[in-house]
Formats: sequence, structure tokens, C-alpha cells
Amino acid sequence: MALRDAGPDDAEAIEFVHYAAREAVYGGKVVDWPPPGPDRPGRVERWRTWLSSPDVSCIVAERDGRILGFCTIRPSRDDDASESEVEMPTLYVDPDAWGRGLGRALCDACVARAKDRGFRTLTLWVLAMNERARRFYDAFGFEPDGTTKIDEGTTERLVAHRYRLSLES
Repeated sequence: MALRDAGPDDAEAIEFVHYAAREAVYGGKVVDWPPPGPDRPGRVERWRTWLSSPDVSCIVAERDGRILGFCTIRPSRDDDASESEVEMPTLYVDPDAWGRGLGRALCDACVARAKDRGFRTLTLWVLAMNERARRFYDAFGFEPDGTTKIDEGTTERLVAHRYRLSLES
């Protein structure tokens, strides 16, 4: 497996992993999430635009030319964030590759990138119902900071918890 920076040309492969992982975790549990239907070209284009942003760093895990996972960071968009905070809005691994250490490798790489960019704290949001992800983040060293929000992208208005990791060590 190799880790590398992603670019706009990786949008289609990243969207495929993103959708497959969300479907594996939330399919049948959350209404219309991931969104059903034929909007794959729209989702790919949104990824292409996002990957073109100078604020977004995306690292992919690749084996034999196939993207198996990805992780992104960007300056935090939380209302209470300081300039020293970065957020990790995505960390997804293809379900066929779960349990092989790819998530850990991607998270390590994004933590290193955040430190290189001068950030001191890394935050992320995870749905309360995503026990697998919450266990992963707990084991990695993230801690819930007590802040919650409603995920407006879900019909059920699901609760998300913010996790925090100090990058000062």
C-alpha cells in the first residue's frame, strides 16, 4: 500500500470509496443516506471541486493503482474554532479493506500533515450511531469534547459528537 496526495483527477475513485463506506455503515439505518439515485456525476463533480481547493489536503491509500481509502483535512469551520484548529471532515476506507490498518495509516498521515501546516488541534465530527468510527477515534487518542450538533444532511436529524486531538507533542 502507498499513501499519496490526491488531486481532482482522483475524484471519481474517492467518491466510489466514500459512497461504498457510507452505504456499509448507514445503509438501511438512515433514510436516504447515502443519497440514492443517479446523482453520481454530481457527487464526483463536488469532490473534484473540493479537491481543487488550496485549503483542503487529501491523502489516499492506494494499492495496485486502486484507491482503497482517503482522509482530508482543512481549517476548522466550527464557529468556536481558533486559527490553530484544523478539522478532518472525512476518513473513509473501502469496506472490502476494513481491518487492515488503512484507516490508522491515513489518520497518521493527516495528523502529520496538520502538524506540518502549523495546526495545534485536530477536530472531527462523528455521528453518535457510528460506533465503529467512535471506537477507532477513541483508540487513536481523540477525545469527545462534549460538543454536539444535529447533522442537517440526515432526514432523522442525527446527533454528531465533536472529537478533539492535541497536535502538540
